[in-house]
Amino acid sequence: WQRLDFQLLVAVLLAAIPTLILGATEFIEYDGYCYIFGAGEDQWHNLVRWYQHDSHPPLFYFFLRAALQFGRSHLVYRAVSILAGLGTVYLVGLAASKMMRSRIAPAFAALAFGLAMPTIEMSCSVRGYMLCTFFALLSYLCFLSVIAHDGPAGTLRPRIAFAAAAALSCLADYYSFFYVGAVLIVAMARACWWSGEPRSKALGREAATFAPVLGVMAFLYFTHTAAMAIVWGHLQPFYYMGTGTESVGEFLLRNLQNDFNLLSPWQTESQPVFVAILAGLLLAGAGTLWLLRRPKEPKNLPAAATVVVTLFILAEIMLAAVLGKYPFGGFLRQQFLLFPFLVLCAFLLPDRLAGAIPVRARYALAALLFVTVLGVSYSRFEAYPKVKEALMTDQMRRYNGLFPEAAAVYTDHYNFIAFFLHHDDWEWKFVGRTSSEANVANIDIYRIRRGGRQILVFHDNGLWVADPLDAGVYYSMAACIRAQALPSITLFRSAQDDEPAWDKAGLQAYRKQIADTARDQGLCVESLDLHGSDVFAKLRAGGCDPESPAAAGR
Repeated sequence: WQRLDFQLLVAVLLAAIPTLILGATEFIEYDGYCYIFGAGEDQWHNLVRWYQHDSHPPLFYFFLRAALQFGRSHLVYRAVSILAGLGTVYLVGLAASKMMRSRIAPAFAALAFGLAMPTIEMSCSVRGYMLCTFFALLSYLCFLSVIAHDGPAGTLRPRIAFAAAAALSCLADYYSFFYVGAVLIVAMARACWWSGEPRSKALGREAATFAPVLGVMAFLYFTHTAAMAIVWGHLQPFYYMGTGTESVGEFLLRNLQNDFNLLSPWQTESQPVFVAILAGLLLAGAGTLWLLRRPKEPKNLPAAATVVVTLFILAEIMLAAVLGKYPFGGFLRQQFLLFPFLVLCAFLLPDRLAGAIPVRARYALAALLFVTVLGVSYSRFEAYPKVKEALMTDQMRRYNGLFPEAAAVYTDHYNFIAFFLHHDDWEWKFVGRTSSEANVANIDIYRIRRGGRQILVFHDNGLWVADPLDAGVYYSMAACIRAQALPSITLFRSAQDDEPAWDKAGLQAYRKQIADTARDQGLCVESLDLHGSDVFAKLRAGGCDPESPAAAGR
């Protein structure tokens, strides 16, 4: 064990190098800043409200909130995911040691997992996916300890640890539900055929083990998950919509190929080529299970269980996509749970075949494998598109140039996060909400400070992207001015998607429409800047002379 620990520690340290480099330099995605803001709310009831409108469970918020006590930087924001990712590298190696015969195979499995771009990318994501994967692997390690015993003696502690870790994985992200379901099936099958005790007792013991986990899953489902299990527009290609454009089989094959391209270091755009690769993978899986056909032989049962659990997780995700409950073949973050199990499966066949190879040849192949893992990882890391500049930097720079001394800003929900990510190192304090006037009850007020400067930020969380011609926007802005007795307020509104370009005449008419709509709500547009699809403006209470430049938005 000491030798194994040393090998796994080396694998973790090697994996930490590219992870920390990317984590310190790469921009943070929009949704990551949603979590950062929610976790950093200065009032707990706002954090809870933020979670209730999120499509993920709450655990990551609390871990991230703890991390924020150490400051504001890319590495602090990513600390939870990075530490969970490096911990998962270690757990992959430990899990491999329970199913592989070679003394160096576990370290190779851990290294291959830790240096893979999917792992590095997810370790740098400010989301709960890697935290969930860590707890899932921790619980799976306990599950392997349970099934390694011939009987129930000595399994109480690993069963308790399994249930606790599996419940935490469910609280970290919902894709752990697939993992729990797959392990439950394998556990019940083992209780029926390989437990070594009466079937009723074995099934009862498994039921007691899984009951707390299923209770947590049921609570999450009925209080949160069910309402969020909807088909989001940008994910429609990854659900079977039943429109008649493709059959279920075509849908599954297309997204199996998507999953392969997400998780493999080599991608293919040709479906015939992928079908050939898939056939080879199925043959390799069948050969692995054949080599593991004697469950009484050391390490065969944990190895066979891992292959079956992996297949069940994949099958469950596929079924959920057909039923319209979870995307299959979607973004990496939605499929990543498969990856550590696939890595473990990938090493099982060569591990079992290595026994027939002479010792010297074995060491030569190990050296070749080590160089290959490092080489592939380096090439994939170099090819990864690295972006350092924060999102919407151009829009924020333009707004600051227009209104360098702005004391108040109104934003919709989309632009609120954009504004926050450029002011994340300011001190944010929740002031309250606008009064319960009609149509303005959803506006939160924050006072942010840095140095001697402060800004009032009005967050219209009932509006995703403001329409500059919507009278309700100016009605709400007028309410914000009244709520804080402001002389004026600015509008920060960048478009989520490109909108139709205006010709010169259309642009002038658009500017006048904005000014007229604002004036109808008792506001005067003092200055207005249109840049592409973005709108930045300063408005004050009171009407404007219809012939003045301000009235026309000039």
